[in-house]
Order: sequence, then C-alpha cells, then structure tokens
Amino acid sequence: MTTGGPDMTGNFSDAYEPFYESPYHRIFIELLTTVALASFAANSFLIFVIFKYKKLRKETTNKIFLHLNILQALFGFVTQLNLRLGYVFFEWSCEFCVFCSLYQIELNAAFTITGILFLLVCDSFLNIYCKEKYQKFGRFYKYFLVGLYVLTVCTSLATIRYCFLLNYVVFKPYYVMIIAALIIVVFLIIINIIHAVRKRTLTNYQSSNIGLVVPNIFFLLWSPFIIFLLLNALANLGDPTTATVLSTLGFSDPVFNLVYVYFYDNNFNGFLRQVFTCRCKEYNSENFEDQSVAYNDVEGVQITQNEN
Repeated sequence: MTTGGPDMTGNFSDAYEPFYESPYHRIFIELLTTVALASFAANSFLIFVIFKYKKLRKETTNKIFLHLNILQALFGFVTQLNLRLGYVFFEWSCEFCVFCSLYQIELNAAFTITGILFLLVCDSFLNIYCKEKYQKFGRFYKYFLVGLYVLTVCTSLATIRYCFLLNYVVFKPYYVMIIAALIIVVFLIIINIIHAVRKRTLTNYQSSNIGLVVPNIFFLLWSPFIIFLLLNALANLGDPTTATVLSTLGFSDPVFNLVYVYFYDNNFNGFLRQVFTCRCKEYNSENFEDQSVAYNDVEGVQITQNEN
C-alpha cells in the first residue's frame, strides 16, 4: 500500500507531504523494499512449483492459490514502484500521472486479492464439509475469477483516465477495498468458528488446509494496516510512518505462506525441496510430472515408482 492518505476531495492531504521530505522516510522505504523483495521471491517459488508440477495443478485449491500469488507479486511490485515515486509526485505533473496510475492499479489489485481469498475460504469449507457441492464449485470458480479480473481491468482503466485527463486521484476503489476486506474478515471469522466446532466430528481431517490457513495468515498480518486505513478513511487519522511499519508486516505474508506449505503440505514440501536443491531437471519438463524410477528388488522383480 502507498503510505499517503486521501482526503475526501480526491487529493492527498498536505499533512503527508512532509513525510517524503523527512530524513526517516528513506529508512522506512528501504525496510519495506527488503521485505517486499523477500515476499516476491516467496511468490516466485510458489508460482514456479505450481506451474511446473502437474500434480499440484490438479487441485482446485492450488489453482486459486496460484492466482493469489500472481496478484500478490503484482501488488508488491507496483506498491514498491509507487513508493519510489511518492516523494516527487507533488512537484512534477508527469510523475503525478505515473504515480496516480500505479496507485489505481494497486488499489484494484488489492480488491482482487480479497476476492481470491474469499474463493479460498469457500473452497476450503466446501472441500471438507460439502463434497457434492465442491464438484460444482470446481466448475464455477473459473467464472468468478474471470469476472473478478474483468472488473479489475475495467475499473483500473476507468480510474487511470482521470489521472491523465484531470490530474485527479479516484479513491472510490480505496473505500471499496476497505469495505470488501471487512466483509471477508467477518465471513472468515464465521467460517473459522463453524470449522472449529465441526472438525471434531471428522475422522480424516488433515492438518494441511491451504484454503483456510492462507486467508487467516493474510488477515492476521494485514489487520493492523486495515484498521489504520479504516481510521484514516473515517477520520483522516494516523501518519505515513505508522502506515509503512504496519504495511511491512502485511507484505511479509507470502513468506509465511511459503513456510506454511513447506512444512505442512506434503506435495508442496516435496516439490519445493526439488527446487531448493536445484533438482528440477530430474523431472520430465514436457509433462511437468515426476519421472518414474525403475529398479530390481531382492528377488529380481522390476519395481517402478516415482521419486516423490
């Protein structure tokens, strides 16, 4: 997220301008950049293994998780680029147009991420408790994703238009994103409560539950910043230094996702170990599947198995 805050007229508050002239702003920006680079690397690893290994792409959960990582990588890149422009856009109209355009993309990408998290929560709940409906969900979610991307692109194009024609920042996506995040948080809390009660009756419950754990991690890390945005939107409270520190915690989310799937998901663990140890070439690059290994047992019978 950008560290500046909007006022109700569609312009950045003058109170935020001194921050970009402060001797401390560079320290905070470099800190956020370091965290964002680590997160971008985590996103890249997860995107790579899902694309490379067909076994991961067979599950609806992992497909949605793939979209989440792509959007998070885009969001992090645009945000960092925006921070670099933030301290000069007040003086140069050209830089303002670029800053404004990136800001619109950033806000709309954040909205799309909340939509994908909603899909993950639904995927998790239906997969555990409603197997029949989950099959229908596997066909439906694609249309939801397409609609989400179309809405994001159309909204971005419409708001970017104001940047170049009127030198005006449209903050409606800013408020929509906050409202959407709050709705998802309430929905996630309800699903967590239901899951905590009902999972006691499950006999085959697995500890790895990407569809529910990943959204929980996301909102736990981003909640302080969401609260900050809400206070800023309602009462124009807070300062950009606080925003930067809180967003640093939120931007570390992909790193936590990587750690989680590495230790708690057997499929991701096996494939990530191959990537981390540079053994990707040991797999069939054409079909993106594990190559079979044949050997003879003690009785001379040939046995074929996959390395993972």
